[in-house]
Amino acid sequence: MGSRYKSQKQVDTVSTNEETLMEFALYDAIQVGIKKFVFIINDKFPSEYRNRITSLLNNRNCEVHFVEQTLDKFIPEQYLAKLKNRVKPLGTAHAVYCAKEVINEPFITMNADDFYGHNTFKNAYQYIDSVKISEDEFAMCAFELKNTLNENGSVSRGICKVLSDNRLSKVEEFTYIERINGVIKGLNEKLKAKTLKGEDRVSMNFWVLHPSFFKMAARDLKIFLEQHKDLFRVEFYLPSVIDKGIQNNKVSVTVLPTSEKWFGLTYPGDKEHVVKELQIKKKEGEYPNSLWGDFNSDL
Repeated sequence: MGSRYKSQKQVDTVSTNEETLMEFALYDAIQVGIKKFVFIINDKFPSEYRNRITSLLNNRNCEVHFVEQTLDKFIPEQYLAKLKNRVKPLGTAHAVYCAKEVINEPFITMNADDFYGHNTFKNAYQYIDSVKISEDEFAMCAFELKNTLNENGSVSRGICKVLSDNRLSKVEEFTYIERINGVIKGLNEKLKAKTLKGEDRVSMNFWVLHPSFFKMAARDLKIFLEQHKDLFRVEFYLPSVIDKGIQNNKVSVTVLPTSEKWFGLTYPGDKEHVVKELQIKKKEGEYPNSLWGDFNSDL
């Protein structure tokens, strides 16, 4: 739910009519034809908001699932003792893995506290609709790093190496990315400081995956639990699982570039900016004044 934001950012309202940032993504998704939604939550997710989302989506003929990510969910018994002192969830790859029993078709992953934009959903859905996603063929929507920086503090991003045929060859997790005196720097997985380019393509966890991902995640989760003696802080990252699949020639990932400008809720100071950006988008006609009141339910 975001330790840096200091409150439950996924359910914090950022627009009129009690709308959350995630609801703009839901609106975009339904507009392009998506009809099934899986929410990965924790035990602090407010029941009132769960009821709101369920009602909004059911009224638009959507299938809705809520899956709770707990520390021990789908963790082999022999590793549970390693997790006894851990407080935070295991990470984004484990979060998606928790949904393995309710996802049986190609699917999109996204963060609830990020704004992706209509075209990002449109490109992803068209790629699925053209039957290009398979057991060994995934995709991802990649943003330009300069469009994903945060003026209120550092960010974490998966930096992508993209080949000339738009295939992803590698993704490396970087933390503490920020622009200082005009230079963008971040720490790689080995905690080495590196200079990054504004044009670098980055993962914002907007992946287009096949259910075969769950087999990959199960295998890598076991390795992750085996290799780390101390599981108090380490994270089981979604991009890391996919990157390992690429390196082992198990999967190929097509990069779908987007010029959308990201914004999201990471720090308390972000809310004011998010509210302003959404107001502008409503004034410019990208979204109706009331997301759900003006929604075309015949879609």
